[in-house]
Amino acid sequence: MTYRKRVLILYITERSGHHSAALALKRAFELKDPEGTVMCVNVTRHVFPFAEKVIHALYMAVIRRVPKVWEKMYDNPKIVNNSKRLKNWIYALAVKRVDGLIKQFKPDAVICTQAFPCGIVAEYKNTLPNGSRLALLGVLTDFAPHAFWVHKNVDYYVTACDESRDMLKSRGIEPEKIKAFGIPIDPKFSHELNREELLNNYGLKGDEPVVMIMGGGHGLGPIKDILYELDTSKRRYQLIVICGLNKKLYDWIHGARLRSKILSFRYTDQIEKLMAMADVIITKPGGITTAEALAKKIPMVILNPIPGQETRNSDFLISKGAAVKIDSPDEIIPVLDALMKESVKRTGILSFFKGFGGLSKPNASVETADFVLKL
Repeated sequence: MTYRKRVLILYITERSGHHSAALALKRAFELKDPEGTVMCVNVTRHVFPFAEKVIHALYMAVIRRVPKVWEKMYDNPKIVNNSKRLKNWIYALAVKRVDGLIKQFKPDAVICTQAFPCGIVAEYKNTLPNGSRLALLGVLTDFAPHAFWVHKNVDYYVTACDESRDMLKSRGIEPEKIKAFGIPIDPKFSHELNREELLNNYGLKGDEPVVMIMGGGHGLGPIKDILYELDTSKRRYQLIVICGLNKKLYDWIHGARLRSKILSFRYTDQIEKLMAMADVIITKPGGITTAEALAKKIPMVILNPIPGQETRNSDFLISKGAAVKIDSPDEIIPVLDALMKESVKRTGILSFFKGFGGLSKPNASVETADFVLKL
């Protein structure tokens, strides 16, 4: 069926999980409605073009240098209450600039993959003529929703899982407004891939375990220390490292004299193939990365979660039996030895974990698109 709908997807920050979710939804809409029109917009850049880089730089400085400050600020009820006047002033200013975008594009639905644009469009629906006719969806990209997502003018929310839906209900959102389709990831993560063929194509061996290491889009965390630990282990590991924006790490890997077989990438559009080869992934628990790993049923070892959303993701995944957490790189070998004890085969490692069944949602973006198109 062809719908020919116009869908506007709003996110913040390039090279982020919010952006990845927006692109995943765009691809899903293009699959389901080839004659429709989908536009993704960085709303911070659109509304406050001069402030975008400053805001992002400040956030990165805080989480890198004083993460405890961010931990105290994140979803803090006092800060939420005390910032209402400032928030309303920002929303009022932003609504005027978003109005032009909406009038020009004329969307049938607006989807927001981050709370800030969701709040702006919710205020738009509340204050401007015909705003109430616009369908607004808030699509959460983490497992635990925070207070800034809650707005009465959001028509529907999409959450990561049933537990996330219950958390949103506890914040006063009506149950019928919440759809637990999952965190939207690229539709290609639902495709079955031939692992043996992939290993051969990438020059990896089938009888040695493959460990994937990720530090988010910015390549954060003690990745060098992890590589040293794995490289000096008695067991031989094959390593896949995603460096993202961390060019220094990428260059260091290519200059380091390590005995391990290492495939390193800055950015790649083949994450689903790399994950399909991995026996285990060592990662920060960003929402998109963990959703992709769950889709591919890869056990996760979590290290250095960012305080706030990633800490909550980490706690949730551990409680569900989908991940284990270490506090320093020197703990990685005992953990991997335990995982590899039964067998180096993926089935042996998977038996260590229990939490993939209800959390693995590779079709989340397609289900979300299908729901929107049928509204």
